[in-house]
Amino acid sequence: MALGGRGTLIGPLLGAAIVNGAKSWFTVAFPEYWLFFLGLMFILVTLFLPRGVIGLLRRRRDD
Repeated sequence: MALGGRGTLIGPLLGAAIVNGAKSWFTVAFPEYWLFFLGLMFILVTLFLPRGVIGLLRRRRDD
């Protein structure tokens, strides 16, 4: 939910799709690093995208 964006209906769905897609790819390519990547992804989203991916898309649309 945090990755996609809180406060909308589509944000958590988008976040789940991104995480599941990344997991599918990462567990095939680098299975031992998946949990590290997941943690890094959530730290970066918390620091740089507090409103998630939906917030980033909305900000770009408004510019």
